[in-house]
Amino acid sequence: MNTHRLSYRYSEIDASKAWDYAKQTELVAHKIGFEKGKCLANINYAILESMRGNFQRSADFYLRAIEIAEKIKFTRGLSIAYNNVGENYMHLKEYEKSIEYSKKALALNHLIKENRGQAINLEQIGAVYFLLKKYELAQEYWLKGIEFARDADNFNVYSQLHSDLSKFFSIRKNWNQSKKHLKKADSLSALSDELLYQIFAAKAYAFMFEKQTLYDSSIHWLRHALSLSKDLGNRNEECEIFQLLANQYEALRVFDSAFYYLQKNKLLSDTILDAKNIAHLNFVQAQYEAQEKDEENQQLKLMKREQERKLNEKNWLLLASLFVLLLACLSIFLIYRVLQNEKKHQLLEEENKISQYNQQVAELELMALRSQMNPHFLFNSLNSIRNYIIKNESSKASEYLANFAKLMRLILDASQQSKIVLEDEVEMLSLYLDLELMRFSNRFIYKFETAEELEGLGISIPSMVIQPFIENAIWHGLLNKDKGEIAFLSIRFLEIADIDDEIICEIEDNGIGREASAGLQVDLKKHKSKGIQITRDRLSKLSKHKNPNSIQIVDLKNDKGEALGTKVIIQLPIL
Repeated sequence: MNTHRLSYRYSEIDASKAWDYAKQTELVAHKIGFEKGKCLANINYAILESMRGNFQRSADFYLRAIEIAEKIKFTRGLSIAYNNVGENYMHLKEYEKSIEYSKKALALNHLIKENRGQAINLEQIGAVYFLLKKYELAQEYWLKGIEFARDADNFNVYSQLHSDLSKFFSIRKNWNQSKKHLKKADSLSALSDELLYQIFAAKAYAFMFEKQTLYDSSIHWLRHALSLSKDLGNRNEECEIFQLLANQYEALRVFDSAFYYLQKNKLLSDTILDAKNIAHLNFVQAQYEAQEKDEENQQLKLMKREQERKLNEKNWLLLASLFVLLLACLSIFLIYRVLQNEKKHQLLEEENKISQYNQQVAELELMALRSQMNPHFLFNSLNSIRNYIIKNESSKASEYLANFAKLMRLILDASQQSKIVLEDEVEMLSLYLDLELMRFSNRFIYKFETAEELEGLGISIPSMVIQPFIENAIWHGLLNKDKGEIAFLSIRFLEIADIDDEIICEIEDNGIGREASAGLQVDLKKHKSKGIQITRDRLSKLSKHKNPNSIQIVDLKNDKGEALGTKVIIQLPIL
């Protein structure tokens, strides 16, 4: 039981430790034949899987816990499982089922006079009614929950209920009451280490400021909540906060930031939503087999027919839209041709200038993107995966393929926008370096350093700039060293004294140096020089200072003039 309590407590602090304690609970329970321990271990597994967004596995664990609890008449375990199943249905937007299971849990907790459990159940029911915009009913359940939480002397649930009530008063534009409950929630959540309740308080602050149209303050609190969600490893909260940040930036008409956070939301929600749908169908199927076979079967058939009907409607609507679009395009084309013929002689010179300018811009952007990812890396990566498969090293092949797919997704996302958050750039570069390490059997080591003054600021830098220089350092410097020597790569992000809107990125290796490398790669010299000049031109256009020497390459040598490596210094504008 002690390991179960530790697992439950760490589920809102450190998911990895929580999983370890849940596993210990299960092992001990199996060893001594303790059915209640098995039930609690499955509940803890289910909670952790829900936090990760793995609703399919979460549903499986809850079903096991319910089966054990019903067999041994473990009322408390059954109430916990029912409440958390209700929470899963709330994430799936199945609100009626969420209320149904939450009220089942409430009835059981009332039967055994479990005050803390009743407070949790009442909070969840109120949260569902709030989502349904039944605000008065939500407030009624939350006020009842406050009484039980106070009697149970539980800071966490008490804090969450005050966060909820703050949102209610924000809807009613009663800012004094909203702030009163927020201060209470904030002070209570600070008394414990549970990050989840600090996240709830931060989101409630953001909600209040949003309703006051103070979007900058709302964004501040959402960023704080996002940082806590990442520390906790709660992908559901992370995904929701990305959407909320996108909404705030859209309200501020900062559309590039709004688009960035929508992409982050989509990237995370793609896997979560797929898991949600699968989990929902599995859960319905389990209920169908156990309790209501005929009724559930009929319901599934009706759902299938409704889906087919909606699909047919969408197909017809799509065809009609395409037809209208084609007519519109044809009309626009004809009008455009008439206008072009009338103005051809007058605008020819101006159009030629615009065409040349656009061609230059397109060429710069295209060559910058091409230089980001050497095609040889793609082919070599796929070949590495093939070699792992041939050698029957399936775990390495799977790990390599997963990291490779993630890197490709990050690169595609970065290529669609002109800037990237510094932390995301470091993550993308780390993935690339880890893949190269696997492919070259750890022939080198690398290290990232970020000045303390730059950490946690969420600053953005130009995308698709740094990776080609790291690739050059590996291929033309480090991999040409003798195998017995230590090959080291350092990437540092530093402040620039007296300049607030730019930072420095230093890429330093202890390779064979440019002079020795040039003898091995003569044919690439012209291509590299042109690629560096393109990057300089791009950085100059983005910088307020129009620095033509934003990229410097320094040959490192000892007192005897022997090569010690190469250092690339890139001056990056903060966007």
